[in-house]
This record gives sequence, C-alpha cells and structure tokens, in this order.
Amino acid sequence: MSRAQRALIALAPIITLMLLGGLLGAGNPRPTQVAAAVPVVNESTTVVGQTSAASPIPTATVIPPTATLARRDFQDTAAIAIKVAPTAFLPGRGPGLPGEFVVASKRLDFYLGSRTFSADEVAAMAISAEHALGYMQRRFDTELRQRVSVGVYQASQAPSRGTRGIAYTYGDTNVRIYYGSHEDRHKALVILTHELAHALQAEAYGKEAQSRADIVLLEGLASFISGEYWLSLSDSPSFIARARELYNAGYRGNLATMNRNSADVAYDMWAGFVEYLTRTYGWDAFNMLYVSGRGRAAGSADYVGVYGKSFKELAAEYYAVLAAE
Repeated sequence: MSRAQRALIALAPIITLMLLGGLLGAGNPRPTQVAAAVPVVNESTTVVGQTSAASPIPTATVIPPTATLARRDFQDTAAIAIKVAPTAFLPGRGPGLPGEFVVASKRLDFYLGSRTFSADEVAAMAISAEHALGYMQRRFDTELRQRVSVGVYQASQAPSRGTRGIAYTYGDTNVRIYYGSHEDRHKALVILTHELAHALQAEAYGKEAQSRADIVLLEGLASFISGEYWLSLSDSPSFIARARELYNAGYRGNLATMNRNSADVAYDMWAGFVEYLTRTYGWDAFNMLYVSGRGRAAGSADYVGVYGKSFKELAAEYYAVLAAE
C-alpha cells in the first residue's frame, strides 16, 4: 500500500465526522453570525423601566410556571439521567464570583451565596442548565467560546427590587440569579436560560454591538432564544401565540414603552415581535437590525434603513397579525 493510500485511509474518519457535522448543522433557525466594526462603549445593559447604559442587564419575572415539556423534564430526574450529555467542553475556569464555588459543568461554573438554594440543588440545576444551554446553542446556531460563571444569591441581594436575573456580557461574562431558599427552582432555571441567552447574543453579534442593542431586540431575542424554557412560564405553543393571548387580554399599548408597567408582559410581547420580524423578513435582515443599535432606547435601531419601515409601522403590522384570528 502506498503512502498516499495510507494517508487517505487515516483521514477517512475525520472526513466522515466533518460531513456529519455539516448535515446536523443544516436547518438551524439563525443564519451566519454578524460582525460589525463599532466603537467600544460601557457594560451591556438592560434595566427594567430604564434605558441607562452604565449598569448590567437585569431580567425579572413574576409569572407562575406551568407544566410544559421543559418543566416536566426538570421534574423528572430519570429523564435527565438518560439524556445524552453535551459533548462540548470549555477548558479553564470562568471569572470568580462572590460566594462558595459549588460545581464546574461542561461550560459553566456555579457559585452559591447564603440563604438561597442548597449546594445540592445548585449542582442539580447545573445539569439542567447544561442541557438548556445545548438546546439554546442549537436553536440560535451560536456556541459559547469561553466559560461563563453563574452566581446564585438570595433575592434581597439583587441590585434592584424585583430583579431576578442579571447578565454581565461586556467584560468577563457572568450571570447571576436571585432566589430564596424555598422558591421555585424551575422558574430560577428559566431566568438563568434568559441570562445565558444574553451571553449567546454577545457571542453572535460581538460585545460592542450587544452593549448598545435596542432593548426591544435585546430582551425580546433573549426570551426567544430561551424558547421552550421561557414559554414554560405561560404554557403557550409559540411566542406569537403568547403575544396574541396578551393582546386579546388588552395589552395593546405602545410596544416601545410596555416595560414601564410590566416587564413580564413586555418581554413576552417583544419576543413575539422578534418572532414576527424573523418569520416575515428573515434572519439576515434581523441580524443587520440588531447590530444597527444606537443605544438602549426602545425602537432606536435602524428599522427604516433595514426594512424601509419605521419601528412604529412594524409594530402596527405586528399588532395586525395578533388581531387576526
């Protein structure tokens, strides 16, 4: 056998894996990542009810969870045990956080404060969070390239009242959730997925673009990326369906200012808006819109430049879809 033949035989398994990887990666909902040359600004931010660009990204919700697929999987430890573990592994250690280091999973490092969940509960959450992260990475066609640290702390330590989650995505990426010891761990997991979705946004679009993203797109997309997990809070089959429920319940005001009264409703309505834009105009246009952000103000991205329509006109189109039965 010639040297060339031996080389081809040795390469055959690698070529096969590459072909399989290409086939498995086909059909993901989010197309090629967008990179943009933008000026460096301060920490990525979204504060409920504010548009400040100097503080981290809080996310809050008070909607009770329901028994959808994500919640059933969370409760069924046997189902978790038989799942195939994520194959991706990120070496090293994420940024250190306050509290006790509990566990390092495939891509996440967990830290624990006092008067919140137990160390065993956080270790179990780490398993669920890895499966959720794998699901979101496939859903958004983006993977973490560096480990992310997760802090679990009591609700009273949150930076503002009602804040349940916060993501720091500009420097060393880390996320934090705030819950009491007897609160719902599934709800905490859902909030964690939302914050991890912010980390995936920063990977996909770049930290600079993330730091100045329009809040409607920033929070709406994070909820959308969370997918089945976020929808488990309302038991809705899709984000458009959830938005239609809210619209029919009377939430028909200005889409840009909806978070002033209810962050929970705003995030659901904004996720529906993201689903509407991507279904109607495609992901390529949405990606361009996301990186066109000029600050946290709702509706401040370049909607006219990308779609030829203003934010107000697109919101009216979206509401017309919600009104149609």
